[in-house]
Amino acid sequence: MSQKTPEQIISEAEALVAEAQRSLDASNEFFRSQGLDPEKARAVLAGQVGPKEAAEAEAQFRKDLEDIDREVGEELARASFANAARSGGAARRPRPMV
Repeated sequence: MSQKTPEQIISEAEALVAEAQRSLDASNEFFRSQGLDPEKARAVLAGQVGPKEAAEAEAQFRKDLEDIDREVGEELARASFANAARSGGAARRPRPMV
Protein backbone atom coordinates (compact mmCIF):
# COMPACT_ATOMS: atom_id res chain seq x y z
CA MET A 1 0.00 0.00 0.00
CA SER A 2 1.38 3.40 -0.89
CA GLN A 3 2.02 6.12 1.65
CA LYS A 4 -0.48 8.92 1.10
CA THR A 5 -0.46 12.28 2.75
CA PRO A 6 -3.68 13.57 4.32
CA GLU A 7 -3.83 16.15 1.52
CA GLN A 8 -3.72 13.39 -1.11
CA ILE A 9 -6.46 11.45 0.67
CA ILE A 10 -8.63 14.57 0.89
CA SER A 11 -7.97 15.36 -2.77
CA GLU A 12 -9.00 11.84 -3.81
CA ALA A 13 -12.13 12.03 -1.64
CA GLU A 14 -13.08 15.37 -3.20
CA ALA A 15 -12.56 13.88 -6.67
CA LEU A 16 -14.87 10.98 -5.78
CA VAL A 17 -17.52 13.36 -4.45
CA ALA A 18 -17.27 15.41 -7.66
CA GLU A 19 -17.61 12.24 -9.74
CA ALA A 20 -20.69 11.20 -7.74
CA GLN A 21 -22.20 14.66 -8.26
CA ARG A 22 -21.55 14.42 -12.02
CA SER A 23 -23.27 11.01 -12.05
CA LEU A 24 -26.28 12.44 -10.22
CA ASP A 25 -26.42 15.37 -12.64
CA ALA A 26 -26.21 12.95 -15.59
CA SER A 27 -29.06 10.85 -14.20
CA ASN A 28 -31.17 13.99 -13.66
CA GLU A 29 -30.49 15.01 -17.25
CA PHE A 30 -31.43 11.52 -18.46
CA PHE A 31 -34.75 11.62 -16.60
CA ARG A 32 -35.50 15.09 -17.98
CA SER A 33 -34.62 13.99 -21.52
CA GLN A 34 -37.19 11.21 -21.13
CA GLY A 35 -39.81 13.73 -20.00
CA LEU A 36 -39.72 12.66 -16.35
CA ASP A 37 -39.36 14.62 -13.14
CA PRO A 38 -36.13 13.31 -11.52
CA GLU A 39 -37.53 13.45 -7.97
CA LYS A 40 -40.70 11.56 -8.89
CA ALA A 41 -38.68 8.98 -10.83
CA ARG A 42 -36.42 8.41 -7.82
CA ALA A 43 -39.46 8.07 -5.54
CA VAL A 44 -40.94 5.40 -7.82
CA LEU A 45 -37.62 3.55 -8.09
CA ALA A 46 -37.10 3.72 -4.32
CA GLY A 47 -40.55 2.21 -3.83
CA GLN A 48 -39.47 -0.80 -5.89
CA VAL A 49 -36.71 -1.66 -3.43
CA GLY A 50 -37.92 -4.29 -1.00
CA PRO A 51 -36.87 -4.80 2.61
CA LYS A 52 -34.37 -7.50 1.63
CA GLU A 53 -32.62 -5.26 -0.91
CA ALA A 54 -32.64 -2.33 1.51
CA ALA A 55 -31.10 -4.50 4.24
CA GLU A 56 -28.42 -5.75 1.84
CA ALA A 57 -27.62 -2.21 0.73
CA GLU A 58 -27.47 -1.03 4.34
CA ALA A 59 -25.16 -3.92 5.30
CA GLN A 60 -22.86 -3.19 2.36
CA PHE A 61 -22.84 0.50 3.24
CA ARG A 62 -21.94 -0.26 6.87
CA LYS A 63 -19.18 -2.64 5.73
CA ASP A 64 -17.77 0.05 3.43
CA LEU A 65 -17.77 2.57 6.29
CA GLU A 66 -16.00 0.09 8.58
CA ASP A 67 -13.40 -0.59 5.86
CA ILE A 68 -12.84 3.13 5.43
CA ASP A 69 -12.46 3.65 9.19
CA ARG A 70 -10.00 0.75 9.37
CA GLU A 71 -7.93 2.05 6.44
CA VAL A 72 -7.85 5.56 7.88
CA GLY A 73 -6.70 4.17 11.23
CA GLU A 74 -3.97 2.14 9.54
CA GLU A 75 -2.77 5.15 7.56
CA LEU A 76 -2.73 7.31 10.70
CA ALA A 77 -0.72 4.64 12.54
CA ARG A 78 1.75 4.39 9.66
CA ALA A 79 2.08 8.16 9.50
CA SER A 80 2.65 8.45 13.26
CA PHE A 81 5.35 5.76 13.18
CA ALA A 82 7.00 7.37 10.16
CA ASN A 83 6.96 10.78 11.83
CA ALA A 84 8.24 9.36 15.12
CA ALA A 85 11.20 7.74 13.36
CA ARG A 86 12.07 10.99 11.57
CA SER A 87 11.75 13.20 14.63
CA GLY A 88 14.38 11.39 16.65
CA GLY A 89 15.95 14.71 17.53
CA ALA A 90 19.01 16.51 16.31
CA ALA A 91 22.18 14.63 15.52
CA ARG A 92 24.32 14.22 18.60
CA ARG A 93 27.91 15.28 18.81
CA PRO A 94 30.35 12.42 18.84
CA ARG A 95 31.62 11.63 22.31
CA PRO A 96 35.33 12.09 22.84
CA MET A 97 37.19 8.80 22.99
CA VAL A 98 39.76 8.38 25.72
